[in-house]
Amino acid sequence: MIYDTVMDNEWLNVRYYPDEGIIHHTWKKACSGQAFRDMMLEASDYLGSHRGSKWLSDDRLFTAMTDEDSLWGQRVWFARTIHAGWKHWAMLLPERNIGHESMQMIVTEYRAAGINAKIFENLDGALEWLQAQ
Repeated sequence: MIYDTVMDNEWLNVRYYPDEGIIHHTWKKACSGQAFRDMMLEASDYLGSHRGSKWLSDDRLFTAMTDEDSLWGQRVWFARTIHAGWKHWAMLLPERNIGHESMQMIVTEYRAAGINAKIFENLDGALEWLQAQ
């Protein structure tokens, strides 16, 4: 698949697949606070400016999100990303079980708010599903 590199730093790699309208983030290690927020907003802005509607979250190397970042995600990032055009979300859960419960709760909340969301165990399955949406 052809992609644009949106960002690539010590914490995160973000790609955008223009033919599919998919933003794809892959965490390299956990991150929190302002750095986390800035990177997530940059990815959201890119999705919106390129008229995408799909998001692939590869959180396998991420651990549990802080309560503050989770609340920020619900109050700020979610609304901004919906406004950018986000409709479909595929997620790969953290490898460590410590992050599973909080991430599954977020997926459930976002589904209730209208996002077509699904959790996957492998990258290929997640990409195939998103392409079909």
